[in-house]
Amino acid sequence: MSNDFCKDKQAKADLQTYERKLSNIIEFLPDAILAIDDKKRVIIWNKAIEKMTGIPATEMLGKDDYAYSIPFCGEAQPQLMDLIFQNDDLITSKYSELTHEGDVIKAEIFCPALYNNKGAWVYTMAIPIYDQFGNTIGAIESIQDISEHLLMMNDLQSQTMFLEAQANASLDGILIVNMDQKRILANQRIFEMFNVPQHIIDDADDTLLLRHVVSMARDQEHFLKKVSYLYDHQNETSLDEIEFTNELIIERHSAPVLDENGKYYGRIWIFHEITEHKRLERALLNEKNSLATTLQSVGDGVISTDNHGNIVILNKIGEYLTGWTQEEAMGKPIEDVFNVVNGYTGEKSDNIVNKALSMGRIIELANHVILISKDGNQRSIEDCASPIIEENGKISGVVVVFRDVSEERIRKEELLYASYHDFLTGLYNRRFYEEELKRLDIKRNLPLTLLMADINGLKLINDALGYAKGDDVIKKVGRKIIEGCRGRDDVIARLGGDEFIIILPKTDAVGAERIIKQIKDHESEEKVGVFEISITFGQATKNNEIESIQDIFKQAENNLYLHKLYQNFGTISKTVDLVMRTLYEKNNREMLHSKRVSEICEAIALQMGFETEMVNQIRLAGLVHDIGKIGIDEKILNKHGKLNQVEWKEIQRHPEIGYRILNSSTEFMELATYVLQHQEKWDGQGYPLGLKGDNISIQARIIGIADAYDAMTSYRTYGDALSEEDAIKEIKRCSGSQFNPEIARIFVEKVMGKVW
Repeated sequence: MSNDFCKDKQAKADLQTYERKLSNIIEFLPDAILAIDDKKRVIIWNKAIEKMTGIPATEMLGKDDYAYSIPFCGEAQPQLMDLIFQNDDLITSKYSELTHEGDVIKAEIFCPALYNNKGAWVYTMAIPIYDQFGNTIGAIESIQDISEHLLMMNDLQSQTMFLEAQANASLDGILIVNMDQKRILANQRIFEMFNVPQHIIDDADDTLLLRHVVSMARDQEHFLKKVSYLYDHQNETSLDEIEFTNELIIERHSAPVLDENGKYYGRIWIFHEITEHKRLERALLNEKNSLATTLQSVGDGVISTDNHGNIVILNKIGEYLTGWTQEEAMGKPIEDVFNVVNGYTGEKSDNIVNKALSMGRIIELANHVILISKDGNQRSIEDCASPIIEENGKISGVVVVFRDVSEERIRKEELLYASYHDFLTGLYNRRFYEEELKRLDIKRNLPLTLLMADINGLKLINDALGYAKGDDVIKKVGRKIIEGCRGRDDVIARLGGDEFIIILPKTDAVGAERIIKQIKDHESEEKVGVFEISITFGQATKNNEIESIQDIFKQAENNLYLHKLYQNFGTISKTVDLVMRTLYEKNNREMLHSKRVSEICEAIALQMGFETEMVNQIRLAGLVHDIGKIGIDEKILNKHGKLNQVEWKEIQRHPEIGYRILNSSTEFMELATYVLQHQEKWDGQGYPLGLKGDNISIQARIIGIADAYDAMTSYRTYGDALSEEDAIKEIKRCSGSQFNPEIARIFVEKVMGKVW
């Protein structure tokens, strides 16, 4: 009996010792800890909670009726750990982020009574206390003030786009070991933090847990070295950072558990995750470095100022545009470095930074702003200034972004000019004319006359001399019209091709005739090559508001076409004659050649028994067969020696040029086809169409023989003339390939009187 009594007494003593050790451990924990028994009486009130609430444990231990909630809520009411005893929706509704993980309940709540009613956000965790039979005999609640952490997160959020509202801080991982390094307590968080498998959690061998955690450390040697050191130096505390292979970064705290006499009972390890904090630090550093690099590499000038308008940052482009270096500009007022004036008046522009600071919004400079650099260079710029607004609404500075738009502005002006002007003559174009016509079509401009002008024979000039010469005609006509008009009040536009139009405000038909006369006075003096420049006009006048300006335009157009019909009668035939005469004047050899070809053509046609009309037609075709040479460079026509490939290609154009010239006249339209085909060959190897045999007109076949024979027997710049006998041999040799055999035989036997 005495022995049993002694054992019971010893057991009670051991229990008291354990409770005292646990109490010391809990007292040491950085989180506020309180606990209640199953009667809701306070049995634990640690140092951290004393500090948090300002209420010592002596005043709180043993109290019930929810007295423990008054320091937090200001009134007695159930709180998180009361959910251990009963599930109460009223209690649950007071908390945010409430979760259940097995027996553990976690949540966040704002406690208005903390810190003398200043209030604070806390993260709290409640777990049940069981007896040896698994009965709930109480609850323990751990409370962590997360207000400062939330403030830190809010501050970070104002500085970087990468920050997000972080979940209210979770509890740290806690491991408590005794003096033999055996696990006394390991909370759920430490197992979660290191992804500890369940079989290790359940295993009594704590070396498995240590090995698992060490295996995850990047620097395993450092991890174990610190552990070993603290085992040998039991009274020392420790704080270090550990990086793990799962990207986790932990702040590891360790301190001994000592009684009031300094006796060592074990050690508490607290693992505080700082992964996000470190990530944010690195992100902020990277962002800062990235921002600095970006500012230096962007194509725009950037100036950053403080809230007094003094320069803090000037990037490389800004240095180039302002002429100031970063070192020179640092701390100077913005207006000393960023010297901008109005491009129209030359007056100094308003201080854009002061505007942004005072108005608190983005400010853009007006158009036509000139930046004058330190060395006096002037550049057109576009810029804007944006205030730097902190989260609290305070403006801490201004960022000015500007760029050189000198070339862009010139291009815009050129584009604007091109959009309203004809590129060839510099006159206004159809678009401008149509807009101006709408603007000028008002009562005070009556009578309003539309005067249309059309260049005569432009197509013929293009065909004969090429489009470059045609463009010269258009430009000369444009200048002539400008000279004949009255100045800025008259709107002159080229509608396209050979057509022009003039809007004549406050001008009647008589006034328009005077302008026509002024334009035509020197018309005959203008020439392009052999062609005289002539213009046909048509006009119509709007005398009252009722008349439609579009009807007036149609009247002017109809009058133009009517006049053109009258003036063009016979003009084309005269032009063809003029072209031939000009060709002969340029090259007497061509005149003699054309006449001889014409005579040979006539002789062949007579021997072939053609009627007189056909004979005359073939003779005339022979006369003009080389009219297209008017469009060939004289240097090529008169070149001594063999033509190169480019020159030969140019010569081969003359049948087509001749065709276009003759085809412009009804009178010569039929001859045009013969001229086009006169270089075709019987075997299809000729040019320009590659026609073969009977597909070539008989007239062209006759011209081909006559042209070849005269070319061979006459003086040529590219070779000596052949004798009549040798030329006939060549005709016979090429019969069936170059020449029609039948016509070649008639030419040799009947025209030349030779034996075939």
